[in-house]
Amino acid sequence: MTNTRSNRYQEGTIERVKRAKGPDVWVYRWRELQADGTRVQRKKTIGDVRRLKTKDDVKRAVENLRAEINAQQEHLGKVTMRELIGHFQAEELSILKDGEPEDGETKRSPTTIQCYLDNFKLHILPKWGDKYVDEIETIDVEKWLRSLKSTREGDKRNLAPATKAKLRNQMSCVYSHGLRHKLAHTDPIKGLVKGAGVRQGSARVHIPDILTLAEMQAILAGLTEPMHRTLILVAAVTGIRRSEIRGLRWSDVDFDRLWLSLKRGIVRQLETRLKTEGSRKGVPVTQDLADALLEWRRLTPYPTDEDWVFASPAKEGKSPVWLDVVMQNYIKPAAKKAGVMKCIGWHTFRRSLASILADKGENVKVVQELLRHANSSITMDLYQQAGADAKRQAQAHVGSLFVVPKAS
Repeated sequence: MTNTRSNRYQEGTIERVKRAKGPDVWVYRWRELQADGTRVQRKKTIGDVRRLKTKDDVKRAVENLRAEINAQQEHLGKVTMRELIGHFQAEELSILKDGEPEDGETKRSPTTIQCYLDNFKLHILPKWGDKYVDEIETIDVEKWLRSLKSTREGDKRNLAPATKAKLRNQMSCVYSHGLRHKLAHTDPIKGLVKGAGVRQGSARVHIPDILTLAEMQAILAGLTEPMHRTLILVAAVTGIRRSEIRGLRWSDVDFDRLWLSLKRGIVRQLETRLKTEGSRKGVPVTQDLADALLEWRRLTPYPTDEDWVFASPAKEGKSPVWLDVVMQNYIKPAAKKAGVMKCIGWHTFRRSLASILADKGENVKVVQELLRHANSSITMDLYQQAGADAKRQAQAHVGSLFVVPKAS
């Protein structure tokens, strides 16, 4: 791996060799570099002196052979992206035992690991798998990122900037791994990141929709299934993430202290640790939300402490309900029926809570801690630590959600 081109390149030698019978022949000799760094003597007969009368004739005849030999030597010991990714997966994407890394392992959750594996398979390996990692250029990666489109059948849209940025960051991690293990000598991804800015940005293409209190009330009014209504109330009042909603067990709900303990997330069928200390902080609940949860616990067939709060009837309570199905089959139709034509997802309720509290002039630090954003910022640092009472008071602004007209 440390050989330079100057000591890899083979000029070779040409010799005139006598034969017992027939005319003399020209023989080309060279030393072939092996993977372990040793060299083996090789030779090849080029022709006899009747066809190649002078050494210059032989040099011209051997030119293509020399180029072919040196092309092979140039790639000897080099690592392809497929090989580097294989090494990265073995060293850094091992599933953690009991949620904690063993010595030398990188702390990545199962869902993060799956994201890497999916992007390797769908995007990175099809394009770069057979390329030598030291021959991939920054400009080529940049052009590739700009050209990426959705892999879904029939969907010809460009990938979202945030998805492209994630691919860039994952390739950067792979190259950093390669540099540490001396499997790569260059990092073309560094050229895509310049200081605080990035050439491949992650800014949103569209500003996401938010819901007003009136719109959320209208959606609630159109839902008859108590679990679906309770799901919206939890999402809208606490602002917890979709994976955290799925990860709630009844033992996490403290009805006396009016508190939700957040211990896990469920993404797809995988249980994952919450990423940061801020994410693992619990959140307060209002008395109205606690009453709604108590009512749902009374109705659900899965009410024990170890049951999921929103258990899937289809799975007989063994796993949480699939929220994408609830959103697609129930909440979006209820929104459409109510005349709410916005693009809605589970994260919409989290964004909407932040927007509503900002409109009400709530303390920025209170909102930041209620939503458990991990990153510090100048604005947050200017405010004092927010207590549970202040967060609960902030949630009171959405209390009108519990006064919902009965569905007709």
